[in-house]
Amino acid sequence: MGAGSPKARSPLVLASASPRRLELLARMGIVPDQVLPADIDEREQPGETPRRLALRLACEKARAVAPRAEGGFVLAADTVVAVGRRILPKAETEAE
Repeated sequence: MGAGSPKARSPLVLASASPRRLELLARMGIVPDQVLPADIDEREQPGETPRRLALRLACEKARAVAPRAEGGFVLAADTVVAVGRRILPKAETEAE
């Protein structure tokens, strides 16, 4: 590309099928180019703190999606609800 030419933008790939993640990004004016859910085991490991669990799951999601992202930037995150160090189970329904 010559000087002053616009650079091609790498695509943003969201490693989540969560409607809430898409909504949060939209509120910031961000629309991912692609949404690729990660199929990983999200169970906590013995002795894992809520913070460590969230970080591990986000990293695993990013690693699982990266090979399919075709050079794009992968955005992965996870939400863990906890009371102190006690991790609460994910709600199964919207009412929960």
